[in-house]
Amino acid sequence: PALLTGKRIVVATATKALQDQLAAKDLPFLEAHLGRPFDWAVLKGRSNYICMQRVRELQSTSAQGQLEIEDFAATTKVEIKRLCEWSGDTKTGDQADLTWSPADRSWQAVSVGSDECPGGTKCPMGSVCFAELARSRATVADVVVVNLHLYGLNVASGNMLLPEHEVVVIDEAHQLEDIMSDTVGVQIGPGRFTNLAAVVRRIIDDPAIVGGLAEAAPAIREALRPFAGERLTKPFPDAVQDALIDSRGRIEKAQSALRAIETDVPEAQQRKIRAQQVATRVQEQIDVALGQHEGYVAFVSGSPDNARLEIAPLDVGPVLSAGIWTKRTAILTSATLPATLPHRVGLHDGTYSQIDVGSPF
Repeated sequence: PALLTGKRIVVATATKALQDQLAAKDLPFLEAHLGRPFDWAVLKGRSNYICMQRVRELQSTSAQGQLEIEDFAATTKVEIKRLCEWSGDTKTGDQADLTWSPADRSWQAVSVGSDECPGGTKCPMGSVCFAELARSRATVADVVVVNLHLYGLNVASGNMLLPEHEVVVIDEAHQLEDIMSDTVGVQIGPGRFTNLAAVVRRIIDDPAIVGGLAEAAPAIREALRPFAGERLTKPFPDAVQDALIDSRGRIEKAQSALRAIETDVPEAQQRKIRAQQVATRVQEQIDVALGQHEGYVAFVSGSPDNARLEIAPLDVGPVLSAGIWTKRTAILTSATLPATLPHRVGLHDGTYSQIDVGSPF
């Protein structure tokens, strides 16, 4: 029915598996039987696409016998080689299109996250970037399929990630509140510093700097461990406050070293830019955590061994109202919509209609 209106539609669903189901089954079925032509595209976060710049860097270091490729385990090197070869054959670069499942370490070596990527215009391989290609397809498609996390990031960014659209279909809408809370808020855990150390290590061969970043991970873990499952007061307990401040200082030392790097080698320039971007992003999140939290709540989620600090809005309603409800038609669907959902996501009486179509189960 949404297609028949002729409006541009974004379908946001809960998981990448559901995205792939729409792309592989449901949309091709509609395309064959609807009797009306339409274009559709699937758009995922950058880390789901192989990065051609990373492929070029890895192939370069491999050919020269340099450290980065040699540092991987033998099985990981084999998988990275297969992924690099696949990058020359694939039309989408989407990990979901692989016929085999690489280890996480192998895929991380050939992909970059949104915090790390400088964008297509600043990257030497931007013209052949699979993530940019997917975005280009999305800008002209009648239907764009995304996951809820990407849609939440789009709302948080002021609609900077997705093309303009008149209708959004939010599937699995019972997860909307939690996912929006995650994407609008801040999360700081040990993994942030482990990843940052790995990115910086690609361009800085200084054990003191790289080791300092890596050591921040267990320091943050130990500081958060006693508070797992608890809400934090402001200011934070001394152990948490001190760990955040110390970690920020370690990042600043890395930033100084990165700024001092001068190179004409394009691959090295890109490593430097990506390291600076990730470092800046983590610094910004620490600054948010250490600042005032008007309208937000700070708590420690996860288990004691995998605790992370989260700063989340007490009420996602205003964010959703400004980012979705006042801008476009929204259809929220789920097999398990709670009766309280409208008020929890900022929909006021008289501004929405509701229908229960029963169940065959």
